[in-house]
Amino acid sequence: MSLEDIIQRILSSHPNLSREEVLKMIQQKEETAKGFLTRESAARALAAELGVEPLGKPSKRRLALRDLVSGLGDVTVTARVLFVSPIQTFTRSDETEGKLRRLFIADQTGELRVVLWDDKAEMLQAEKLVGKIARFSHGYVRRGFNGRLELNIGSRGTVEVDPPDVCEDDLPPFTSFLKKINGITLENGTVNVVGIIEEAYPVTTFNRKDGSEGKVRRLRLKDDTGEIMVVLWNKRVDALSGIKSGTYLQVFRGKVRESLNGKVELHVDSSVDAMVLNENPLNLDQAHRKH
Repeated sequence: MSLEDIIQRILSSHPNLSREEVLKMIQQKEETAKGFLTRESAARALAAELGVEPLGKPSKRRLALRDLVSGLGDVTVTARVLFVSPIQTFTRSDETEGKLRRLFIADQTGELRVVLWDDKAEMLQAEKLVGKIARFSHGYVRRGFNGRLELNIGSRGTVEVDPPDVCEDDLPPFTSFLKKINGITLENGTVNVVGIIEEAYPVTTFNRKDGSEGKVRRLRLKDDTGEIMVVLWNKRVDALSGIKSGTYLQVFRGKVRESLNGKVELHVDSSVDAMVLNENPLNLDQAHRKH
């Protein structure tokens, strides 16, 4: 259903409203969303608020992540956001500063890395995105430095959080991509975990064989099933330098290792993603499941 179809449906259900008033209401909803809604989605949200008969979902088949191949342009996918990295800055060849933010998303068919560039990287906060459903539109698919596919969202792209035409049950819940601490074993290899820092131990340094200095820091992470030691290495020690007890930590694809005392640990080196969160994304996921 097109934007014009939605407007006509609203006008026929509410003859007291003029077309100008409806357009103004759609614009206000779009502005309030601060870039998280397209005009059509804003119109759909308005129609739902006004009690207009359900408009149905777009007839076009939703593109699955497994359908993506390198070289595709003008790609739109809808998926669950699993992880949001901090913003990174870089210097372009013309000496101007650029910014990017990496995300991991998933649907029933697989996982994918998304790269948001410049203003798109700045418009989103991790707490407002982790665990949510998001639509990434007008992106292009390329292979990243590791040879894996990436969806890039640049100047033409848009990101829409909680699109009104997608139901929570259309995608796997956030918790299905996480591992509970008491269920972590060496056989897992890598796991995704969310927990609260019970204790953050001091940073220790060590000398490598080549004479350079390394850093390591241990954190005691807890969820509702148990505790595990998280071991940060080198660059990850610096990246998470502000971490303290009582804050939430998300580890994405952490490496499961055995400690000297025979217990399992979660190691976070430069190949593992981890981020401090101000809110517990599990609460968000549980709230969604109640609706």
